[in-house]
Amino acid sequence: MTETEVTYSRSESYSRRGRRVHQERQPLSFNEDFQKNIQKTKIIPSLLWSVILSLLSVANPFLTSFATNMQSQDLYAGFAMHAGQNPYGQFFGTSGVLYYLLVYVGSAFGTTVGLVFLQWLALFVAGIYFYKICNYISQSSRVAVSLQHWFYLFIIALNSGGVQASLFALPFVLAGLWFVLRYVERATRDEGFILYGIYAAIAFMIYPKSVLLWVVSAVVLTVYNVAQRQKARGVYQALATIFGFLLIVYSVGYYTFVEQVLGAAIQQTFFYEFSLKISDNRLVWTLIQVSLFLLLSGFLKNLFYLLLSMGQGKLVYFKSLIVVAFVLQLLFLVAGGRFEQSHLVLLLPYGFIMALLGLSSITENEALLAKKMSHYSYLQSHIYLPLLGLLLLLLVKPAVAYFIVSDVLKDRQEVAYYIKEHSQSSDKIYAWDDSAQIYLQSERLSAGEILTASPYLDTKTNQDGLAFDLNKNEARYIVVNTQLPLFDSIQSNLEKNYEEVELETRQLAVYEKKE
Repeated sequence: MTETEVTYSRSESYSRRGRRVHQERQPLSFNEDFQKNIQKTKIIPSLLWSVILSLLSVANPFLTSFATNMQSQDLYAGFAMHAGQNPYGQFFGTSGVLYYLLVYVGSAFGTTVGLVFLQWLALFVAGIYFYKICNYISQSSRVAVSLQHWFYLFIIALNSGGVQASLFALPFVLAGLWFVLRYVERATRDEGFILYGIYAAIAFMIYPKSVLLWVVSAVVLTVYNVAQRQKARGVYQALATIFGFLLIVYSVGYYTFVEQVLGAAIQQTFFYEFSLKISDNRLVWTLIQVSLFLLLSGFLKNLFYLLLSMGQGKLVYFKSLIVVAFVLQLLFLVAGGRFEQSHLVLLLPYGFIMALLGLSSITENEALLAKKMSHYSYLQSHIYLPLLGLLLLLLVKPAVAYFIVSDVLKDRQEVAYYIKEHSQSSDKIYAWDDSAQIYLQSERLSAGEILTASPYLDTKTNQDGLAFDLNKNEARYIVVNTQLPLFDSIQSNLEKNYEEVELETRQLAVYEKKE
């Protein structure tokens, strides 16, 4: 993803009275100030961290059983697509079509090892762009590397095991931020907005909510171009961005048209993902979790300091973009009604960049800034709260989860083995569980579009859809986690058409369809 960084010569000026249409622009030249402030990118930290995180991925065949509900459903997506099924049609999914195609490619040859490599690539590229941004703002390679470590540590803590759409969208979000930073520093061509639009399309078609960055940047860059008296350039840039966006959307979106799932894809990835549920009964608990994260990570302090320094120093427009995008992303995470800690990964670039922008706004004197950065420590500047947050996420949460799910993990293995031995590969099953592991371990497809007792069942439409699927009685076996409340429609169908199989399991009950 190398890009030629060029800018209009400083000798080019825009008269306040306007410029004549026939007047020629000055030739493009390298922005010497920008180039001088860019130090050589260090790739070793990104390389090492991305390797470590990828080896710890649940796509690693040795760690698949530790996948969360949503991670297991994404792994199931790869298995189902190789069996001939399509996302949005045969199984429900709110991630972008490009994400499912990546999962499909990464699950080739009956293994998920390919996903490990794709995750490594995404994390490596994300780390490179994160370093570039932090390095330019801080003018310190040491600070940039230090924040890189925190960046990867929080990814481990929030998205343990990876395999989430938000994680795969990170490199394109950071590439978009790097492009905007270079543009406001006058170090990129207008034609580069085609690439900017391509970044937007790829990010959107992996994780739809990531496109909020481009929505905010459209407003910020419009204000910037108006203030710089370059409205015509702004129109040209907008057209270039739209062209790049549509180039990818039409190419990748053609898959949904061919498979006749375009309407379902729009419904599940756009209308469903961007709906707000302010009155949701889980809102209070979500607010508590998010507030605790913002406090312990230091992002709340970073936001507060940056707001106080908005009018100081340089990069005013870039600051505005970071703040508004951060707040808007936070709003949709909290009020979306389907919050998971892994969704907070998309806040990490904004949160850490805000810390540097707030610090760099204190002074425009490069020597004084260098002195401050030479003693800067993210951990000490936030009174060691980020360390406490990491310990809670990395130690307490997995320990609690292990004691809670250790028994059910054994039950799933036993049930999956029984189903695999007593059914044919063409038979379908259904697992009323908080994981899709039984499908993966038994190598059987789901009889329902919604795979598990997941947050997707928070709407009446999805509940009725699941009841309709199961009432067709295509499932040879139905597995019920007795610790989860069961819908009356499913219970009624079990009593009429299924009989329980006697297995020595504690939390899972298995029902076989009557002959």
